[in-house]
Amino acid sequence: MHPLILMHAGRSLVELHLDFGRLSVVNLNPMPMLTSLTLELTRLEDQHLTELNTCFPNLQVLNLVGVRELKDPKIHLLNLQTCHVVVYDYPPSLTLITPKLITLKIECFVPVAIHVEAPMLSDFHLSLNTIKHVVAFSPKTFEKLKTLWLGCLYTGSLLSEFPTTKTVETLTLDSRNHEPRDARDSKLTIRKVFTVFPNVSSLCIYSGAWSELEACLNAEDWEILDGRKGLKTICAYLDLVDPSLTFSSVGPMCWLDRCLVAHPW
Repeated sequence: MHPLILMHAGRSLVELHLDFGRLSVVNLNPMPMLTSLTLELTRLEDQHLTELNTCFPNLQVLNLVGVRELKDPKIHLLNLQTCHVVVYDYPPSLTLITPKLITLKIECFVPVAIHVEAPMLSDFHLSLNTIKHVVAFSPKTFEKLKTLWLGCLYTGSLLSEFPTTKTVETLTLDSRNHEPRDARDSKLTIRKVFTVFPNVSSLCIYSGAWSELEACLNAEDWEILDGRKGLKTICAYLDLVDPSLTFSSVGPMCWLDRCLVAHPW
């Protein structure tokens, strides 16, 4: 969009999608009607990201996909409800302070330290495609969290960075580590899952995460499911590398109301 057109249309603009450009908010008048902003492969400096709250005071949806030139991005938007961030570049950290945020999706393809303060967050999708990651959450971040999707190279290690969260009901686990060698290579156990998320009613485990579970399989871990009336459904996608091991793992789940086991393909 030409700057002059944006200047005249700005006050009534509701949605803005910018690809392969540069966004500068210098001398930009506030756009109170704008509720949705998508920047894809766009150049944006930290100072302009900080000013979004002033320029777009009623922004509710923010999508930052492969945004470049950010050094230490801080998303502090008071009315934001939905946010999707995809990080391809190398900012050392990503901070979100969003008091009304409900849905958050973060995908990182480079090491990034993530800090989230979102007390109203209900739906969180976190994908970390790197070996190293640092994740920090404020104590109130997960007070209302209901749905959680976690995926990384080492799911067990990522779980260790989460506080005990009793509100999560729907949990999905994925892993990029499809060939964990043994328990030293994978720290994911069913006991750890239900220690961190004790009130899960629906659990989905993709094949990579299931391979992590099998790598450090301990029959005693399944005892944590005994008497767990809240758990209704487990859906597992399995790679049958060792059928005897896989089916011995599936056995303890057969008492559930619904147990679905499927090949990933």
